[in-house]
Amino acid sequence: MTGTAAHLRGMRDLAVQIMHERDPDALHTLVLTELLRACDAEAAVSKESDWQPDEGAMSIVTAPAARSVFDHPQARRLIRIGRPFAEHYASTGDSAPRQADALGRLQHLRDVRRFTPGGRFAFGIPLPGVHSPVRGYILFRPDAGFGPAALAYGAEVQPLLTAVDRQRVLLGQWRAGAAVVSGCHDCRAPVPADAAPYGLTPRETTVLLLLADALTAAAIGRRLGITARTVNKHIERIYRKLGTRDRLSTVHRARLSGLLSTPCPFHRESSGLRTAL
Repeated sequence: MTGTAAHLRGMRDLAVQIMHERDPDALHTLVLTELLRACDAEAAVSKESDWQPDEGAMSIVTAPAARSVFDHPQARRLIRIGRPFAEHYASTGDSAPRQADALGRLQHLRDVRRFTPGGRFAFGIPLPGVHSPVRGYILFRPDAGFGPAALAYGAEVQPLLTAVDRQRVLLGQWRAGAAVVSGCHDCRAPVPADAAPYGLTPRETTVLLLLADALTAAAIGRRLGITARTVNKHIERIYRKLGTRDRLSTVHRARLSGLLSTPCPFHRESSGLRTAL
């Protein structure tokens, strides 16, 4: 097996593992660690809020030897700006993995190299789709560009990274959505229960969320990057575990059980069932 094939298999195996992870906050670290290993990088970054130098949470995993370099406040500030990737992907609609040097040696790259001894090469893997701000990953390497193998790997793992991101977003919405509703003084919506006692996997929980949004199996498959046949298998297992026979009774049972938040008549957007995908 070639190195690239082995790395692709590693990401596929990780994607399967992630589909059983219940904590959406843990997914970034798992993905960043795998990207770091597969691309022989020394730092991997993910950031979802606006690319501003002094604000917004940023997930970063580094090799031990590079930790002090990337913990430097000025280096973190420069990374938060996201140049040249944020501007390139937002302005062009391009969704291909790119090396920063191929987008032009901007002042940002020279600045990063001032704070990273020996110079750093950057590689971006965006998540395709209509996102504002641009979402994706940036990897850094100290001594050489990432080259054709990394570009090919980035293109191959993009669909997996996109599916993992959608899983994370849906699990996060499921966890946080009803908490917003339950804080409303005009309603008494239950906070979602843990799906574990019902035997629902995290993947089945995300499918249940989308069922509640009245999406077809084909539409759910497009959202999650899986086939309609696989979606229907998930739905069959959900029916069996909840003791229901159709979509309407399943969503009703899930709400009564606290698995889904009850839509608030005063705050429809707080139902915890809407997605931004």
